[in-house]
Formats: sequence, structure tokens, C-alpha cells
Amino acid sequence: MLLPVEGVELDRTNPRIRRFLENYQGEPTYEQIALALDVAGAGDDSQGATTPEKLKNSILTNGGIMQPIIVHKRSDGTLVCVEGNTRLYIYRSFVKDEVEGDWTTIPALVHEELSASDVDAIRLQAHLVGPRAWDAYSKAKYLWELQYKELMSLDRIVAFCGGNKRDVTIAISAYSDMETYYRPICDADDYDTEKYSGFVELQNTKVKDAILRAGFDLTDFAQWIRKGNIKNLEQVRKLPRVLPDKRAREMFIKKDVKAALDVLEKPELNAGLKGASISQLSRALTEAIESIPYAEFNRLRANPDDDAVRYINDALEALQGLVKDLNAGA
Repeated sequence: MLLPVEGVELDRTNPRIRRFLENYQGEPTYEQIALALDVAGAGDDSQGATTPEKLKNSILTNGGIMQPIIVHKRSDGTLVCVEGNTRLYIYRSFVKDEVEGDWTTIPALVHEELSASDVDAIRLQAHLVGPRAWDAYSKAKYLWELQYKELMSLDRIVAFCGGNKRDVTIAISAYSDMETYYRPICDADDYDTEKYSGFVELQNTKVKDAILRAGFDLTDFAQWIRKGNIKNLEQVRKLPRVLPDKRAREMFIKKDVKAALDVLEKPELNAGLKGASISQLSRALTEAIESIPYAEFNRLRANPDDDAVRYINDALEALQGLVKDLNAGA
């Protein structure tokens, strides 16, 4: 049926809106709801998701939505948008901005007195595997609540969202660790949900073992995330390399992962090599290259990530720069 857009309430339990409301008090403004739904931003379509801007343009082009919103008619007669809050908001914004066309009513599928389980199923299908996915943190938060607040079994959660049990388990554990160790050390306006992916990386057993074996705990990890010792969150995977080495570990605590990796990847030079002139080193390098065993050559070619290959490329880059500078005045 067609419903008046002003007669349908936005769902305040929608993970996007609820996540926003947790950090603000009082009645949210029109602009704050837009921010919560990410309607004002360009979004991220790197994974093929439908961005708010694309959705808005599509609705304008087609003169409306092709897929009705899903509305729950409660026992008291109130109408709540279970699925399609962004589309409902866009219609309302068109009315407010006096966009040409009739945006006062919106196509809707109306269900009466849905159970909590029914609502969960609709959300999971629409936003964990649908075209307008929630952000990773909101997904994980919702999955955690289903398991620990609604006491839904893991198998049922996986069946609802059509996902992978391992991925669902990791998401729930990552959210739990983030709430347990990261939230307590952050102020309300300092809690950055974009750091969630770092806690996903933390679920690797090797990472947690490396942290604990080095004498740290997960609160320390949360502090590293907050302070910027781990800027690129994929670098969490490097901790099993960094933390066991004393020099690298000290550099990591003092600066960041990149600085620690520089310590690890800089080869130790004996006194003879350190005292050799550049001409001696150049001759030695030439002789080493010309006499490299064929088996060693094949090994290096088959292992492009080998330290030796990296050092050879570094030497080549340095030599090319030197030759360029030497020839600049010729």
C-alpha cells in the first residue's frame, strides 16, 4: 500500500540510527538523523554497495522506489519502518526541499504485530547480505546483541544472514573485544567505530598469543589502536613479527609498526662491511651477482617476498639514484 511518509516512524532501533543516538542526548535533529543514516555522505561503494547518493539519484530518475519499504504496524497502531529507513528519509527530504514530484506517500509492505524474531530476520536479510549493507561495526553489534541479548543460537544467526559461521563468530568476538577494552579508554566523542577492523585482525590467534607472550594485554592493544601505534589497521597482522624482537618492540611502543618493521628489515652489518668503501662494496656486489649459484637464483625468483630480494631491490634503487646524481653534472 501507499503510506504517508510523515505517518511512518524511522526505526530508532535500526543499528545505524541507534549507534548514533548512543553518543547524543535529546531529540535528534533532522541533520543528525541524516548523519546517522549516512544520507548526506557519498558512502563507500568499493564492495559494490549502493551508496546514499546513488540511491537518491536512482529514486529521482525513476520517480520513486522500485522496492517497497517494510513497515511494522504495532498493536497500538503506530507504523515503524523496519527496513528502508534511508529510502523513507530521502522521500521526507524531497518533501522538505520541495523537490518536483509527489513524495508525500511511499510504497510499503505492511506487517501487523511482527515478532522480534521476524524483525531480526528482515534486518539480517536486508542489511547483512543485501545491497544496502550496514557498516561492519553496526553489523557486528547487531550480531552480538542477537546472540547475547536475544539469546539466538549461532546456527540460527548464520542461517538468517546466509553467512559463514567463522566470519560471524569473528565479528561477534571483535565487537566484544572492542567494547571491553577500547570503549573504556575513550571519551564519548573519541570512540571511533572505524577502528573496528583492527579488532577483527586481533581475532587471529597468532596475534593474541604474540601480545600476551610479550607481556602485554588487550587493554595495551586498545591503547596502541587509540594512540596511533598501529595506523594502518592491517598492520595488526605484523605484531607476531614485531613483538618478539626487543629492539623492534621498543621502537613500536615509541613510534609505530612501520618504524618497528624498519628495525627488523634493516640487516645487521659486520665491522668489515661497515668499514668497506663504496668501491669495494660495488666490486663485491658485482662479483656476488656474477657468481650466484643457479639454485639460489631459482630460489629467489620463486620467493619474491624473500628478504634478500627486498634488499636487492633496495640496493638497485639506491644505485640508480646515485648514478643519476653522478651523471647530472656530466
